[in-house]
Amino acid sequence: MDFSLSLQAGEGELFSFWTWDPSESLKKETIVIRPSDLLRRQKRCRSEVKKLALLRWETVARCNLCMSQRSVIVSVRDRYGAPVETALCMDCGLFYLVGRFTPDSYAQFYASGGYRRVCSQFNGVEYDVDQIQSDQAGYAQTLVKALAGYVANCRNGRLLDIGGSTGIIARGFVDEFGMRATILDPAEHEVAAAKASGMNAIAGVIEKWDRPEKYDLVLLCRSIEHLTDLRGALRKIRGLLKPDGFFYCDISDFMELCRLVGPPETFTKIDHCYWLTHSTAPGIFRMLGFDLFSTYKAFDSDCVGYLLRPCEPVPLSPPFGRTADQVAEIYRTRQEWIELGKKRIPPSQWARGKAYRMKRMFQRSMAAVRGAFSDEPAVVRRQSAPGRINPAIPHSRGEFGVSLACL
Repeated sequence: MDFSLSLQAGEGELFSFWTWDPSESLKKETIVIRPSDLLRRQKRCRSEVKKLALLRWETVARCNLCMSQRSVIVSVRDRYGAPVETALCMDCGLFYLVGRFTPDSYAQFYASGGYRRVCSQFNGVEYDVDQIQSDQAGYAQTLVKALAGYVANCRNGRLLDIGGSTGIIARGFVDEFGMRATILDPAEHEVAAAKASGMNAIAGVIEKWDRPEKYDLVLLCRSIEHLTDLRGALRKIRGLLKPDGFFYCDISDFMELCRLVGPPETFTKIDHCYWLTHSTAPGIFRMLGFDLFSTYKAFDSDCVGYLLRPCEPVPLSPPFGRTADQVAEIYRTRQEWIELGKKRIPPSQWARGKAYRMKRMFQRSMAAVRGAFSDEPAVVRRQSAPGRINPAIPHSRGEFGVSLACL
């Protein structure tokens, strides 16, 4: 298999409004970035990628979860064009980076702002603090509403937001439930912004964080892929929870991104050390001592949220051929994607993509304006839509009933 071609769809710019059956071919209507566009984006990133090459790197020879050495390399470059291999563990189904930074280099990467710079260069958007806060505002409001019926009993309890950035999400839970929040994030300038807003924020990573406190709610939003020690971090989070506490995290489903965007080289990146899928995540969580309380699939098509509680660890079940099927699907997707890239973009598709990007820019601008001039609390309750589960009423296991829009 030839994995050398690299094509990437930018964050916030890839979408599909079609439900895709894995047995179908890559939808022609799916918006992807063509090779010529990729080259332009990678050229913008070239200077930063050269700087990243100077950091200390390491090679991962075993799966972090099951310690298996049986793996398949599914791509050899990331979206920035860096020579980063991504592997699929054949024994548990975890996707992980083979070549990556050392933990200390990752800390330097985030603290120095390298992560935001390379993202900004790739997407052609400046990710300053105001932009980050604007992007997080809608996510925070809807997440608070979605979890309201489950964490209402945690009112005035302790909250830990891992990878909490500027504190917008944690602020929503503080305002709505009176929770005492702690934000843990490796980006020092984002931690400074959280502190400036009155939040208790600490610069650091969960892998090296050691505190005796126990928490009623731990959040890991848009951050699980950034962990450098998935097994160790999730076990530590379990130890930080109270016996009746909740742990919420969301994942970007690796296989769903393949179906929506293209092969792995179109979306993998150096800062995402691990990738889960909706088919593997529940078993992995149970193996590490988390009972699946509810599943939330109302973000973008590739994003799945999980509300979890502590439980006794359960051995991980073998994938029974699922990983071989995934490899075959990735290979088929790659061939179809390459062929799709040779065709001209239909004018209607170009217009849809342009219109969407203009809409997103307008939404972000309006969110920034509302944030600057509004005196209202960060979270405003609204009545549930007809036919949906009211999030203010606790429910047993099942789907959350509120739609979330992932920015």
